[in-house]
Amino acid sequence: MLKEISKYWNSSSGSYDKVVQTQFRSQRMVNLWKSLLVEGMGGRPGQKVLDVGTGPGFFSILLSQMGHKPTAVDASSGMIERATGNFRHFGYEVPAYVGDAADLQAEADNSFDAVVCRDVVWTLPEPQKAYAEWYRILKPGGVLIVFDGNYMYKESRSLLRRLWYALSWVLILVTEQRVRKRSQEDRSLLSGLPFVRVLRPEADEEVLKHVGFTALDVRRNFIPALALPLHHLKYGHQNVNRFMIIAKK
Repeated sequence: MLKEISKYWNSSSGSYDKVVQTQFRSQRMVNLWKSLLVEGMGGRPGQKVLDVGTGPGFFSILLSQMGHKPTAVDASSGMIERATGNFRHFGYEVPAYVGDAADLQAEADNSFDAVVCRDVVWTLPEPQKAYAEWYRILKPGGVLIVFDGNYMYKESRSLLRRLWYALSWVLILVTEQRVRKRSQEDRSLLSGLPFVRVLRPEADEEVLKHVGFTALDVRRNFIPALALPLHHLKYGHQNVNRFMIIAKK
């Protein structure tokens, strides 16, 4: 299934890069994400961080700006190509490679201070194995920061949600110059993923504790509506499903 998911993200890499470019143009957005990363990692600079599912490299660029040493990995060659171009544009040399989040053979045990990911775990064919692998590569006392959502799980079809979704579709088209739409084939592929069929973050907490993580901190709706009103209009209908997890080894 990883091959099919990688193909999906390859075809979506250009569209997702537009999302990231829009976020970089908003200093308030950039500052918010940096504050969330500091909340999870603390303020100590120079940390070695694995950015799993880097996409177009948003987190790796933020981490570089914050004085950290990121390595970027993604299962999609298209995403790594976009990320590498963005690293050059911002003037950073970030190691980046195509790899399986659940099988990081290139990374040694106890070698990273932090692992970070955004909207990645829900797309993984083997999320339990990925969590165990991230535990393996973290140093003792290292931290895992997960931003994700209970996407596609028993989606609400209320009138309010459908109207909000229509509004968000228009705003995304205007501000990001992209059409936010999945084909029926893509929906069928994604709906078969294991973490689309379970209640989250409860399922994540159970797996994280099982593989050895401790001191779990879970926050829901971690992007305040008043802080980023336009972002809220575009993506706020998902907020009830979104969460942030900080877990320590």
